[in-house]
Amino acid sequence: MMEHTRKAVEAILDADPSITKGQVKAALDVLAGRTASGLAVDAPTDRALTRRQAAEILGVTPHTVSDYARKGLIKAFRFGAQGRNASGYSAQSVRDLLERGKAVA
Repeated sequence: MMEHTRKAVEAILDADPSITKGQVKAALDVLAGRTASGLAVDAPTDRALTRRQAAEILGVTPHTVSDYARKGLIKAFRFGAQGRNASGYSAQSVRDLLERGKAVA
């Protein structure tokens, strides 16, 4: 993580009175890829895909991706205020679905 990013995140966390200094340090350590003991941790392997990206990977239409999410075949994420601004789909769940052979072009 770049130093200015770390400082910005730290300032945001410090501004929240419900977060203790210890929690701020722990959160910054995790973001930097360290555990409380100083050991390195793996970065998360899952990321969000757009509906179009998921459709291209699966070889289906974007509408079908939405159907798969409604049926629980892939995980969908909502971002922004009350989940209204954007959505994404779990790259790992898309890969899992592809490996299971449930997606049909």
